[in-house]
Amino acid sequence: MEVLISSTTTRKTLSALFQAFDSHHLNRFFVAIPPEMRPAWAGQMNKLVKPGGHLISLVYPMDPPVETGPPYYVRPNHLVEELGEGWEKLIDEVPENSTEAHKGRESLLVLKRLSL
Repeated sequence: MEVLISSTTTRKTLSALFQAFDSHHLNRFFVAIPPEMRPAWAGQMNKLVKPGGHLISLVYPMDPPVETGPPYYVRPNHLVEELGEGWEKLIDEVPENSTEAHKGRESLLVLKRLSL
């Protein structure tokens, strides 16, 4: 895809947007991505999170499997599997403090992007 950018300010702004990040936070986001689109999401996360950076996700809702969505069926290992090699799992745990509606239905996942 080719993009024509006419101003220096716009070029600098877009350049900054496409830099890799030290961390990326997902709050109940992955559950809305159709399973067939998750590899594309993983490809973007592999580009956007710098080596040494972190991906932090609250995986919710962790309900029984369903065929339709959103929300689509999700577990923390789904994110890890989609991302592939190059990530270290630092935290994968059910939070001790949750709202009543979230108890047992969410997990905090923190992954570290390894050096390339």
